[in-house]
Amino acid sequence: MNANYLLKQSSTKNFIIILLIPIIVQFALINLVQSVSDERLYYLIFALFGLLFLPYFYWLNIVVNFLINHSNKYFKLKLKNFKVSLIINIIVVFNFVFFAAYSFNLVFKGSEPSDEIFLYVGLIQFIGVLSFSYTSYFISKLILTIELKRNVCFSDIIGNLAVFSFPPIALWTIHKKINGIQLNSKTQLRKEFL
Repeated sequence: MNANYLLKQSSTKNFIIILLIPIIVQFALINLVQSVSDERLYYLIFALFGLLFLPYFYWLNIVVNFLINHSNKYFKLKLKNFKVSLIINIIVVFNFVFFAAYSFNLVFKGSEPSDEIFLYVGLIQFIGVLSFSYTSYFISKLILTIELKRNVCFSDIIGNLAVFSFPPIALWTIHKKINGIQLNSKTQLRKEFL
């Protein structure tokens, strides 16, 4: 898929492609999981469940690359740190999905998971929360630096951090801001040629 395809679409279309369709498929997979008796197929279905989160992370990557190209001298964070954070987020999602599969599998068998697995998963999820927070901070700071054309501090981005904690709202808000940046870029190009 062309990276510009998602940037050129409306917020509604992106919402449907990136979030709504995967959520509907997830509900279908949940119903399918309840009827599966083969353990390998069971884990495969949960792997598919995890793959349905990838379009959102792919879209975030596209958005950040677009915004970095439009950033200014005031933005000092490194793109490499964002990419590492995004990879950690993906690992955390798969960790959680496979833990859910493991737990449900044990429940169906009538046994309980060990305490060590909860410690392991809790640690990974804590790292995921930190990574997710950094991802939101990076995007918030990047967008506001472009919009305000100045150095921004934490108090400037606190509202965006709260909004970006919920992926559906984040997708909608970020995409509207990107459309505004694209419109401003086109307007500036026209003024330069005239």
